Amino acid sequence: MKDNTVIKTVDQYIAGFPPAVKKQLEQIRKTIRANAPEAVEGLGYGMPGFKYMGKPLVYFAGYAGHIGFYATPTGHEEFKKELAGYKSGKGSVQFPLSEPMPLALIKKIVLFRVKENENMVAAKKKSKTVPEKKKDAKPSPAAKEAAQVTAWLEKQEPAVRKEINAVRKLIKKAAPSLNERIKWNAPSYYTTVDLFTFGPYRNNRILLVFHHPGIVKIKSPLLEGTFKDRRLVYFNNSKEAAKQEKELSGIIQQLLKTV
Repeated sequence: MKDNTVIKTVDQYIAGFPPAVKKQLEQIRKTIRANAPEAVEGLGYGMPGFKYMGKPLVYFAGYAGHIGFYATPTGHEEFKKELAGYKSGKGSVQFPLSEPMPLALIKKIVLFRVKENENMVAAKKKSKTVPEKKKDAKPSPAAKEAAQVTAWLEKQEPAVRKEINAVRKLIKKAAPSLNERIKWNAPSYYTTVDLFTFGPYRNNRILLVFHHPGIVKIKSPLLEGTFKDRRLVYFNNSKEAAKQEKELSGIIQQLLKTV
């Protein structure tokens, strides 16, 4: 080509070469078009090139003794074994004019680059549709309390944990609106005020301490003690508590009415 020629189109670029070189350039151009029909042809970096989905696909150029082919580093890396017999750079290869153009190999490289561009665009779209992970919100008071109860239970012996959990289920069933937290070093229940809590597990007995003053007005065979402001409920085990579920539920519900 003449160095002082101003090239504006691919046709002009190819037309500036001798017939033998022109033929090779047209073969490569035709191969690219056939295998990337939606790619857009143009000039880039002073040579013919194609873009697909807005991204560079491949470039090619004519020289005195070879055709340069540029398929980005990834394209050459993928086919480095097939390109091993040619003079190559990180993102380029030289096909000698003295040999037939390896059009079948060029086709493979073009198809690989087409798929690569499609994958890149698809991944970008996917990343836009996936909402950004929000910063971890501070746990709510209820979540903190639940975590404290769980941690407390994990410290208990398995048999004790099983017994207490069984009674906890009875309490939740009786009054689902009750809040639970660790207070006085045990699971404790409250609304706007504290109502009752588990007492120490001693002699394999389950103790509930009803410490809201309203408990003294409630009559039940389960309630023990003559304290001015509290009553106690003992169960020898969770099975006994289950048998007394109705009576225990009645105590809790009556107490809630006084709050």
